[in-house]
Amino acid sequence: MDGRRGHDDTDEIVKDIYMSAVYGIKPEGEEEASDDTMIWGGIGESPSLPKDDFSDLSVFAEKAFAKDAEMQSAGSGHDMSREKDGLPEAAPQESGRNIRPEAREKSTRGRRELIKKGREKKKGKPQRRAKLIRLLSALLAIAGLYCIAVFSDIPFIKKWRDIYIETAMGTMTHQWLATAFIPDFVIEEVMTVREDYEEFQQGIDTNWSIDELKNAGKKIKWKDLEKSFFKLYPEIDKDSFESYMEGHEDESITESGYLVIDKASRGDEDTGIRTASGDRVLAIDTLNGITIAMVEGSDYAGYLAIIKDPSQVGVSPASTLGTQGQHIAGIAEESNAVLAVNASGFYDPGGHGNGGTVHGLLISDGEKLSDWSWGTNKVIGFDEDDTLYVGTYKEENDLRDAVEFKPMLVYDGIKAVEGSAGWGISPRSAIGQTKDGQVLLLVVDGRQPGYSIGCTMGDLADIMLRYDAYQACNLDGGSSSIMYYNGRKITKPSSGDKTNGRYLPDAFTVAAR
Repeated sequence: MDGRRGHDDTDEIVKDIYMSAVYGIKPEGEEEASDDTMIWGGIGESPSLPKDDFSDLSVFAEKAFAKDAEMQSAGSGHDMSREKDGLPEAAPQESGRNIRPEAREKSTRGRRELIKKGREKKKGKPQRRAKLIRLLSALLAIAGLYCIAVFSDIPFIKKWRDIYIETAMGTMTHQWLATAFIPDFVIEEVMTVREDYEEFQQGIDTNWSIDELKNAGKKIKWKDLEKSFFKLYPEIDKDSFESYMEGHEDESITESGYLVIDKASRGDEDTGIRTASGDRVLAIDTLNGITIAMVEGSDYAGYLAIIKDPSQVGVSPASTLGTQGQHIAGIAEESNAVLAVNASGFYDPGGHGNGGTVHGLLISDGEKLSDWSWGTNKVIGFDEDDTLYVGTYKEENDLRDAVEFKPMLVYDGIKAVEGSAGWGISPRSAIGQTKDGQVLLLVVDGRQPGYSIGCTMGDLADIMLRYDAYQACNLDGGSSSIMYYNGRKITKPSSGDKTNGRYLPDAFTVAAR
């Protein structure tokens, strides 16, 4: 077959397809198509196609497309122009191709859906790629921040990372906050600071005597005390005190004639009285020889009680010791104390101990109720001369009241710790004594953002030194930290029981006069 013949055959096939689709004329020799066929078959007999008019495919296509355009613009009906040009009349729309309307609609809808899916698929690929890139970028950013936070030696980051680890590891129930996210070798490196301080303080024992403050142990009525008030209460700022007394003297003097100002409850109005160091004075109790001030830092708030007569301060155990501890109010009331602060640590499995089993040494009024643990804790107590002793336990010390804890804060007037000292930031309790014998009892609230998150050991030592402590030591802290005064707690403990605080084995108490 030559090339020309092949070309003619192709033309014939194209004409057959076009005439069948547009006019319903089937090619010669084809059988009648069934109703389900969408290609061949018209209705009735179709006239033969004049071959002389369509010997050239281009002429055929040109005429056919032109007549189609006229038919579409003119609408349905008999088309006389096709007879004029020698073309047979196009079959009516409803009887042309044997294609069902629903089939045509379905076919059109299917094509549209395929086109839509194709576009969505093309559009979806870039979106998925962008999401994947964002996810990977976020993961890389988190990984980078984690590495910086955990391993960086940048001073600011290292400081707060170490404090975070120390704070978590210093609790009984929340150590997982460090161990779950930070490698063991990092935790161990941080905690060596605490071990270094404990090792440094081993063997350091206080050996001193006090020069008792004149008239510290006497009950003096206001009319006799007024002229010498600032000698016995040198911590009070003179100008702010006198300004307060000008408008409140009558209400500040009790019926028995003693000056008693008590604005220590949370929410009480500010007296306007300040200490010589600028802290707010909450209470002045000349009947019992006590001053209470609020001490504040950038992230903490606490209460400092200054007791004039050290002989009033002792250790009072819970009456149920050995079975269960007591709330601090119960300990204070049973020991006739006007003021009390938590003292010893205790057996506290999972942070749910009941305070019944004291940890380490406990001596109350000369009676030893529990032995020293022989660990790295310091003995903290008063001898028969009312001098605060901090150091290793020795039988010859002849202590009348004592407990044990750590670390030492101030030794012979020198700060014994810096920064967190491996203890992080938490609620704290501490005891100290000045050279003239005044006892300092301090509680700093914590774990309460917006009010007080707690303080470091360095902060605790700074407060003690600000009020002239010559010796000072940390006591049990955390959720146990609490201060009681004049019939109610005045601090805000972080324990589950915000009203009463935790059950305690004992407390440092100040006997009421």
